[in-house]
Amino acid sequence: MLKKINIYLLRHGKTVGEPALYGRTDVAVDETTQNQICAQLLEQDWAIKQVVSSPLRRCRELAEKLAKANPELALQICDDIQEMDFGDLDGKPFDSVQHHWPQLEQFWQDPALNTLPNAETLNSFYTRVSIFWQQFVENVAEDTLIVCHGGTIRMILATLLPLDWRNSELYSVLQIHHQSISHIQIMKADTTFKRVCSVSAPLS
Repeated sequence: MLKKINIYLLRHGKTVGEPALYGRTDVAVDETTQNQICAQLLEQDWAIKQVVSSPLRRCRELAEKLAKANPELALQICDDIQEMDFGDLDGKPFDSVQHHWPQLEQFWQDPALNTLPNAETLNSFYTRVSIFWQQFVENVAEDTLIVCHGGTIRMILATLLPLDWRNSELYSVLQIHHQSISHIQIMKADTTFKRVCSVSAPLS
């Protein structure tokens, strides 16, 4: 018997703060924005039974609001879907790190070969997220909302399609907008099939 499971990957709302590489830095989303996103999610005609969230507050606070508004939702916090750790430059406003521009330019042009100071390597990031996704697909049995980050969603899509996670265009060309939904369907029978239904669709 074929079982179809819907997975909705939600990128968190726009964070408060100056432009920067926000990876593990625990920046917030304005509470008004979080409430608006929560209200929009509750209006969706979805049959989700669980929410899986990054522990970073820009994701976790929204997931907790959803679980509070709908106590039937199971909530799971998962460290493995955190954003990439950008090391010494994580969370530092671009205006304050101008002396690091050559390193940043090299990173943006070839992130797999140019790791930022004390940062997580792109290989480690991809491995972390892809292992999570493989285990998640194997075990998931119900429609699920995953609240996470743009980088995390790109890595999941790279695993699914597949795309070359080393290619800088995955990060510069493929736009994953704030509070957008990427919809994945998993069909389980004797074999598991996966398909990408939409990428970075506006939440309305």
